[in-house]
Amino acid sequence: MRADVSFKYLKKSAFINNVLEHNFKKMKRRIQTFRQNDPIHISIHIEKNPHKNQFFCRSHLYLPTSKVLVADEKARDSSLAINKSFSALARQLDKEKHKWKGQRRKVKQEPEFE
Repeated sequence: MRADVSFKYLKKSAFINNVLEHNFKKMKRRIQTFRQNDPIHISIHIEKNPHKNQFFCRSHLYLPTSKVLVADEKARDSSLAINKSFSALARQLDKEKHKWKGQRRKVKQEPEFE
């Protein structure tokens, strides 16, 4: 899994890095359904509102099935915005995995004609 993280009006810190690493580990466990060589890319953009104490986190997860999962979240704390964004991605990924597994089952259950 390739990961890109960008910041706007915010500097990278050890705290944010720890929150991101924790969430990346969770996401890696969820994408084990896909093959090891499948290209999966996650892009995270974290932004602080320069006028208020408000943070935005925009996440994109590019799956090998040409599907893009997007989550936009905001919160008063950077870690909350990041966690909410990853939770939204996880929910979408679970739905997508369920659809994908259902399609795989249908393909396997079709009788073969000889």
